[in-house]
Amino acid sequence: MTTHLNHMSHVLSGQMQIGQGDQVLTALLGSCVGIGMIWRRQRRCGLAHCFLPEGVETGEHSARYVSAAVPRLLAALGVRREQYDEVDVVIAGGARMLNLRTHDGAVGTRNIAAARSQISLRGLQVTFQDVGGSQGRRLSIDCDRQTFSVVRIQREQAVTA
Repeated sequence: MTTHLNHMSHVLSGQMQIGQGDQVLTALLGSCVGIGMIWRRQRRCGLAHCFLPEGVETGEHSARYVSAAVPRLLAALGVRREQYDEVDVVIAGGARMLNLRTHDGAVGTRNIAAARSQISLRGLQVTFQDVGGSQGRRLSIDCDRQTFSVVRIQREQAVTA
């Protein structure tokens, strides 16, 4: 009997990865937003871990900004505009991890709005989203099974002795 082992690929903040086969793409998200794409017809998946809504990207696999990550993911997957309806999009994260405010709102909230805007701008549909609130999340995409999961991470209370 053989055991099927998946290969976990951690997508770090500001990065994106394309996966297929037995890869599982995963990202730990706080105020960052994770944008996952599953292209079932071609059995390819992508995950971007974005920490700011917009800006100028540097580096081929950079996904620091939502505004650049969405088109880069689509291009890296090889999806043409007429195939966009074949792609399932998942977004997670954008939590308020600290009680700090900037003059134009919380970063997590702006990341969520940017993700929705960039996805909508291209006529893509969000299949699932788990965003906002005050909990971190782990977004995982199983490229073999063509499935995703979002797990909320509980904050631990600090204990002093």
